[in-house]
Amino acid sequence: MDKEFKHFEFHGNAKEYFRIWIVNIALTILTFGIYSAWAKVRTNRYMYANTYLNGSNFEYNADPVRILIGRIIVFTFYILFIIFGQHLMMFEVAAGIAILAFLAMPWLIRQAVSFKLRNTSYRHVPFRYVGRTRDFYAFFLTHGLLNIFTLFLAFPFSYVRFKELVLRNSRYGQGEFDFKGKVQSVYEIYFSIIGWMMLVAIALGVVMALLSGIALESSGVGLESIASSGMLGDENANAEDVAPMVTGLVSILMIFIYLPLIFGQKGLSDAYFSNYVRNHTSLETAPFRGDINIFKLAWISISNVFAIIFSLGLLYPWSQIRYLKYKLEHTSFSCQDYEQFESFGYEQGTTVGEEMMDFFDIDIGL
Repeated sequence: MDKEFKHFEFHGNAKEYFRIWIVNIALTILTFGIYSAWAKVRTNRYMYANTYLNGSNFEYNADPVRILIGRIIVFTFYILFIIFGQHLMMFEVAAGIAILAFLAMPWLIRQAVSFKLRNTSYRHVPFRYVGRTRDFYAFFLTHGLLNIFTLFLAFPFSYVRFKELVLRNSRYGQGEFDFKGKVQSVYEIYFSIIGWMMLVAIALGVVMALLSGIALESSGVGLESIASSGMLGDENANAEDVAPMVTGLVSILMIFIYLPLIFGQKGLSDAYFSNYVRNHTSLETAPFRGDINIFKLAWISISNVFAIIFSLGLLYPWSQIRYLKYKLEHTSFSCQDYEQFESFGYEQGTTVGEEMMDFFDIDIGL
């Protein structure tokens, strides 16, 4: 029944987060990036502490020193790759570093999943991950080859298998998560997103055709007539003088037309897949539910990017809070007994995997 589901709540606000965000940026710059580990912990602790379910909030327990060590290791390997590859021209050594990073990727992703869960708790009960590293290597070997040979048509199948690998090995105390998604549903989502994007792209293509001069030519108003009309303040201007200006204006308009396409696709995809994962995930016998409106989240994504641009970045905290708040408050969980989950205690471990994901801007989607 609907009344059995309790929605997640987010109590954070943009004003509080702005103060955290601006201090984080300033201190990270002043310390040449060293403070970034503490900045990450401050941000996550604020977000987690303001996320509530059934009257209790989540906690983020990571040690910033451990995160800093992980980042130093990742940064060191990256710098060595640049030095050997671009400055010393020792391409064999640079290739060796790249191959080593590629071979380590399944382990790094496994570590990233484990670190994120291990440092998250709810009602003082931590989450944890029990998946094996060899399962990640088997997954990436099998599905990597499969997607190469199918030109990524197997992506929905791989997506479901990856979610199974992550969620079925996740734990909350002694409670086990389960994921029962179907490949067919992901293919439907996959082609739905492609369909919406094609419709939008066609519409934008028509608009661009009009803006790029086709409309001007068809109406008999060409570059020559614009130049001779004195609209630019120079009666001696010719078509060659006007063309670069028109091209520049069209280029600017293209940016503002395609930004909605890019970020609208992000919002649509996020909404579709978030609902899909939530509606097929359970913790023991307690199910999750997602009721995110795909068009609402797409609009939030589009309007956020324009707010950030026109505010010169100052509305970034507001946009982050707005996006997260909507997603959380349209996610719910039905559990009759929260006391059934017992704690295994907190665990420590390496942070290199998570820092590699953050450094190269790779979101593993947990």
